[in-house]
Amino acid sequence: MFKQLKNKKGFTLIEIIVVMVLIGTLALVIVPKYTANVAKGRITSTKSNLESLRSAIALYTTDNGGVLPASNLSSLVPTYLRAIPEETITPTNTVVTTQDGTGGWYYDTANNEVYPNLSGNDAEGKAYNPY
Repeated sequence: MFKQLKNKKGFTLIEIIVVMVLIGTLALVIVPKYTANVAKGRITSTKSNLESLRSAIALYTTDNGGVLPASNLSSLVPTYLRAIPEETITPTNTVVTTQDGTGGWYYDTANNEVYPNLSGNDAEGKAYNPY
């Protein structure tokens, strides 16, 4: 009644569905871990750039007899930095002297300190201010 296929080619519908379910399951596991690692990478990069900026400010202040750099930190370029490093969470490299949480860097000229100009908490649940 039914003919047997001698040269069976292709996949059955069940095989295709099983493979799609496996791929979907892997995606559910991998994608959240990937996005969490991207966020952690941005935090680490911002912290590293912040340390570079702080080192450049310290070198500038030492080399110039205690004189602080300009309020936008432009006097650090090109001698101490090739460019103002990017705060990679927002991402921008603007420097402000009033902390407003819009991204970039906040330069506290009274204390000669620089911080990320961010409000709230990072992906690890830590506040941005104590960076």
